Amino acid sequence: MRPMTETRFDVDVIAAGESTVLKFAEGGVIFAPGDAADCAYIVKSGKVEMREKGRSVERLEPGEIFGELALIDAEPRSASAVAVGSVELIPISRSLFDVLIRDDSDFALTIVRLMAKSLRATMKMLEAHLENVEDEKPRARA
Repeated sequence: MRPMTETRFDVDVIAAGESTVLKFAEGGVIFAPGDAADCAYIVKSGKVEMREKGRSVERLEPGEIFGELALIDAEPRSASAVAVGSVELIPISRSLFDVLIRDDSDFALTIVRLMAKSLRATMKMLEAHLENVEDEKPRARA
């Protein structure tokens, strides 16, 4: 497998391993919070928006993977994924994901980078929320 840069994958190389391509029209829901996870997805074409509580939190483009967290911790989906325009996705089954993590260090490193990126974004949102809570506290009178 050719080296991957940052958090994008070589779609053609991954597609060679999985022959299925899923298509979604504008607004198509790929998964929703609470759904069971049997695969991750790589965007082959189009864009996918990740949403939490109806708010957009991330937009994914070709070569980017999503839905991997549920394969790692075996928990239900925590966000929704929605097609922005026409979208083609390559599903990465749990078994292929496990093989890629075990046998392809570039793939594994990219997944670690994605998780670090996600953790940093979550920490930043938490920090901002805590600052807002502090600003809203009633001040004691002197």
